[in-house]
Order: sequence, then structure tokens, then C-alpha cells
Amino acid sequence: MNRTRALMEILLIYVSVALVGLLTYRYAPTLGLASLLDLEEGFSLEFLDQMLVADLAMTALIYVVSVAKRNSSAYDAYWSVIPFYFIVAFALNHDVASWGWPQWGAALLVSAWSWRLTLNWVRGWSGWDHEDWRYMNFRESHGRAFELTNFFGIHLFPTLIVFAGCVGLFWVYQPMAYDPVWHALGLAVGFLGVWLEFVADNELARFRHRENPTSEDILDTGIWGRLRYPNYLGEMLFWFGVCFCGFGAGAPWLTAAGAVSMVALFVFASIPMKEERMASRKPAFKAYCQRVPALLPRFRNR
Repeated sequence: MNRTRALMEILLIYVSVALVGLLTYRYAPTLGLASLLDLEEGFSLEFLDQMLVADLAMTALIYVVSVAKRNSSAYDAYWSVIPFYFIVAFALNHDVASWGWPQWGAALLVSAWSWRLTLNWVRGWSGWDHEDWRYMNFRESHGRAFELTNFFGIHLFPTLIVFAGCVGLFWVYQPMAYDPVWHALGLAVGFLGVWLEFVADNELARFRHRENPTSEDILDTGIWGRLRYPNYLGEMLFWFGVCFCGFGAGAPWLTAAGAVSMVALFVFASIPMKEERMASRKPAFKAYCQRVPALLPRFRNR
């Protein structure tokens, strides 16, 4: 299957996913969060509850596609697409005319992050012949237990962690307070993260399409010469930006769990797996690690 046909197919799949989410949102029973959690008067959990059920239903459909295609990378774009789905849902279920700069700012932040990251995924996706190397390793090493890993680890866990990262937005669009400092800080930190990812991904794309490449080359110029994982740092900053926007609308401190979980995911899972893979494939990687920090730049005295 050529790449253009594969992209059209994945587009139709995600349109179908959105339709399933809409139908689930309208007609499926909720999880009963409103009765389990007692939040401040005036804040309704019903919408959050409905969106979580729709999110789970959409994830289940993507999982079915992954099994049918024998390719778990069918899920990869869901990470960046679903937060934009939420923004669309906020616009359809709330009075857009009443939105102020905090609501429009958060919508622009999430949209910029979502579209940029999704288009970057499209740029790097070769079609159904490609599957993330981590999923391939799981498929090979877990044997018959792979489908448990596939559903709970590759599909359900990321869905829940992204949803947790977006929870603060539910306060932004039915605010219980107004703190311009938190809102401004959230937008500044979030857009800094988007910019960092934009620069890092473009430099990485140019490196991958360089002339006369060898398998042992390491990208150690530009922003990658200051940080080993600038794209991951940008991702963390984005999620803390969303969290801070929620604080500006009165979200409780507990809603920071999503952003904190993102940091834990990258620091304790994504980065160690990447480090192990790079060290096994590139002899010069160890020296690169000694010279370049992972996430926090070093400021040398001149």
C-alpha cells in the first residue's frame, strides 16, 4: 500500500473514531463521577464524565484497528489528536461568545500543539509498513501476552494519562475563578514548549534527510547539541502550561497529576528505553551523553 493511500485510510479511521466518540458522548451511560466526587458548587462533572466515556470508546476502536492491521502505531496519532477533539467539544457545548482571552488562549495553545505534532507525525509516517520500534520489541518479547500489553500499555494507559493532562481544561471552560497570572504563565510555558518541539522536530527531520548518512551518526548540533531530548522537554512544558491555565480558572491542585505523570512517563520510561536503544546502536552515544545533558541545559561560564 503506498503512503498516500495509507494516509487517506488513517484519515478515514480517525473520522470514524470521532463519530464513535460523538455517539458515545450523546447516548452512552456515564461512569458516575459526579456522584463519586464532591467538588465546589457550580462546577459540573457531568461533561467531564461524558468526555471520558467517549475517550475510552474511541480508544477501544483504535485498538480494534491496531489488531486488525497488526500494527499498534495506528494509535500513535491519537496522542496529539484527542486534545484538539476536546477543544472542539468545548466550543460546541459552551457559549463561545462568552469566551475571554483565557479560553481563546488555551484553545490556541492546544490547537497549535495538536496540529503541529500531528503534522509532524504525518511527515514521518511511511505507511502501514512502519510500526514503532518499542511496539515491535513488545510484540516479540511478550509473546502471547502481547495483546494485554497492547491494550493496557500501548492504548489505554496513554489515553488515561493524556486525559489526566487535559482535566484542567474543563475548569478553563467552566471557570470557578480568574487568576490572570496563572493564565498568562500557563500560556507562556505552554507556547515555549510548542516552540521547543517545533525547533527540535524540524532539526531532527533535516538530520534524517541529510546527505551521505551513516548508521552511526548522532545529531549533536543546534538544540540537540544543548539537550539530548529537547522534544521531550517541550512536551513536558506544554502539559504544565495546560495545568497552569487550569489553576488560573480555579482547578484544584490535584489536577496537576496529569502533568506530573507526563514527566514520570518520559523520565522513567521513554528516556531510559531510548537511551538503551541508542547505546546499543551508536558507539559514540556514550560520549554524547557525557557531553550533552538530557533535559536541563548547562550554562557554561565563558
